[in-house]
Amino acid sequence: MPKRYLLLLLPLLLSWSLVRGQTHVLNYYITTGLQNSPLLQDYQYQVRSNLIDSLKVYATYKPQVSANANAIEAPLGHNFGYDEAITDGGNYTGVVSVTKDLLYGRNRAVQLESIRLLNQSLAAQQKIEAQDLKRVITAQYITAYSDFRQMQFSQQVLDILQKEQPALRKLVQNGVYLQTDYLNLIINIKAQAIAFRQAKIQYKFDLNGLRILCGIVDTGMVILAEPEIQVQNLLHASLTPTLQKFRIDSLQLSVNRNLVDLNYRYKLSAFADAGVMATTPQSIPHHLGTSIGIRFSVPIYDGGQRRLEYQKLAIAEQNRETYRDFYLRQYRMQQMQLRAQLAATDQLIQDIQEQLASQQKLLDMYKVEIAAGLVRFTDFILVITNYTQTQNTLMQAEIGRFQVVNEFNNLK
Repeated sequence: MPKRYLLLLLPLLLSWSLVRGQTHVLNYYITTGLQNSPLLQDYQYQVRSNLIDSLKVYATYKPQVSANANAIEAPLGHNFGYDEAITDGGNYTGVVSVTKDLLYGRNRAVQLESIRLLNQSLAAQQKIEAQDLKRVITAQYITAYSDFRQMQFSQQVLDILQKEQPALRKLVQNGVYLQTDYLNLIINIKAQAIAFRQAKIQYKFDLNGLRILCGIVDTGMVILAEPEIQVQNLLHASLTPTLQKFRIDSLQLSVNRNLVDLNYRYKLSAFADAGVMATTPQSIPHHLGTSIGIRFSVPIYDGGQRRLEYQKLAIAEQNRETYRDFYLRQYRMQQMQLRAQLAATDQLIQDIQEQLASQQKLLDMYKVEIAAGLVRFTDFILVITNYTQTQNTLMQAEIGRFQVVNEFNNLK
């Protein structure tokens, strides 16, 4: 078979292989990407770790039991040895001790509240990260789908040109058109075949980028379905995960202030021990005993550290409010901008569709007249070029609309 015919058949073969490929939808990649994300799994592990910290808080305020043993011998000699009034000649101790904080209720409650708020903050941050990952995956899917549409577009133009080839060959043989007209058609067919191959290469590249983003190990060719992206009702700014996290951060700062206060409260604990304390091994059986007591402490002066901690927390609150206010302004501005852009894009698509419908009628008329040799072939090529450019403009506008809707739906 001549080489030029192989070149013309190549896009058809590639198109046939795509038709046989498996079709994937946007939700498949979003679900897989969210499941495979190590960052989202990390938040779940942190929540589980915080649950253990909660159990540790409860365990901290239970009676603490410890056992201690000590054996010391201090030998004495001529001008040698420690003062026996200090060492008693030795020290043999074996004691089991029990201590218990008596005023722990508020301390424990504040520590548990801090852990609870930390889990809420992690949950809010996980929502933010999941929404952002969904937005990125959708954007990459739209990019790959745009490449796939470009392949289809190139194939469609190629089909139009190839369908005219047999008729034009006969008209050239009959002297209706010139040989240069037929050569012009062949050149356009080859150019469109190259455009198809370029679109296929770009499609495979962006498709693999989508798989890498989602953690999918696959290199096969698949068909991407049109993304089903509908405009969603936006959450009020106060209900977004980002603002929820700002509120949780404010509560956490309040808890941190309580933790500072707890460091300056009085402490009361009870203790008891039982065992043996003796100065010689021989006296151990005679010095078994026990003791109980209460320990009380209260801080009096720390050089003003408490006031400085309050100042740090006040600065942190001011910083939080600055970020929150900026976020609210940014959220409202993005919302207005995307709504306006979406309305303008919808109007643009409508105008392009009307233009395309008129060009389609003109192209159909030229197909009839070209078969009868009533129009110049160069004019026919110009009509096809204008039609394909408008069709390509429509495709790009539709892809742009998908991108705007994706950004709109994933404001966070």
